[in-house]
This record gives sequence, C-alpha cells and structure tokens, in this order.
Amino acid sequence: MKPSKFYLKYNRSGLGCLLLIIGTPVALFLFWHLAPSSWILRLELQNQLERMAYDTSCSAGPEAIPLLQEYLAHQNANTRFITVSATGAYIGSHQESSQPLITAICNLALHDKSLKVRLHAISTLRQVFNTSTEVDHTVLELMNHQSEAIRFEARELLLIRIGRGIEVSTELCTIREQLKPALETAEIADPDNCAVKNLKTFLEKCDMAQEQ
Repeated sequence: MKPSKFYLKYNRSGLGCLLLIIGTPVALFLFWHLAPSSWILRLELQNQLERMAYDTSCSAGPEAIPLLQEYLAHQNANTRFITVSATGAYIGSHQESSQPLITAICNLALHDKSLKVRLHAISTLRQVFNTSTEVDHTVLELMNHQSEAIRFEARELLLIRIGRGIEVSTELCTIREQLKPALETAEIADPDNCAVKNLKTFLEKCDMAQEQ
C-alpha cells in the first residue's frame, strides 16, 4: 500500500523534531567546548550571564582583554557591573598581563556614573596582588571622596593590600590617620595576625617619615 501524503508529512515532521531535540544540545556542547573563549565571553556578557562570564574569564587568554575593555565601557550599567566581575576573575588569574584592565577598573572606580559599579570596581581591585602605583593613586583619591560608601571601600582595599604585605606608595601616609582606628581594633582582636603586623609596620614607617 502506498503511504499517504499525510503519513509522509507526519513522519518528516517527527524526524525534524527529533533532530532538533538531539541536535541542539550537541551543537551547544560543541560551541561551549570548541569555540574561542572570546566568542563565548562575548555571548555571556551580552546576555548578562555573570557566573558563566566569571568562569570563562578565569581561563581565557589575552584575546579577552580588548573584549573586556569594550564591555567595561558599555552604556548599560548592569552590563558594566557584570563585566567588572569577569574582569576581576581575569586579573586574579593573569596578574602579568592585566595592566590594561587594571587601568580600566581604576577609571571606573574613579569616574563611573553608577555608584554600584564604582563600589564593585573598587572591591575588584583587591584582585591586584602586586605593587601598583596606579591602584595606590586611585585609593588616595577615593579616600577623600565625599561619599562615605566609596571612602569605606577604598579604605578596605588599602587595608587588604597592606595586610597582604604588598608594598604601597609612601604618598598613602597622608591618610594614615584614617587607618589607625583599624589598627587599634585589629590589635585588640588578634595582635599576632600577620596582616595586623604589616599594617602596624606601615603606620610606624609613616610616623618616622613625618618626624624626619
């Protein structure tokens, strides 16, 4: 018996649905595993997939730098916020090649129109584990900002950098009085802590330099 046109059409439709069901996951799997990381990162940033963009940036190569710079300047504040997170992941995993991104994050910390983005940018600079005059100058300027929230984040950033034993600029001695309360509190809580000792050493050097 010759199959009816309806039967053939039904079978073809069913086969098409089956291929779509099977093929879509396979295509997505191949894309996420074989496509260049910069392509994947762009897709994640465009769709504001923060967690995925963070993970991709950790393992991305230098080709991700111009892409991250592009999205750090995006007109949408939420996209910039998510890109700051992804940029922090890149900086944390690629200290030696991150200077252009450190510059971009410092610029956001100083000038972004969104307070949310600025605070996130300041916090993200904690991922810079090396000596950085640019970060030091950014902190110094922010510590004199009119916003209490910004001053607080800047102070926390500086305390973390000093606590880690990172050499910071002597220019930061000009704001040493703002750091002394933190030392007093920390010494009461844990005077033998390495971070506390590093902060104490820094402040002592500042006081000695002032006396000379």
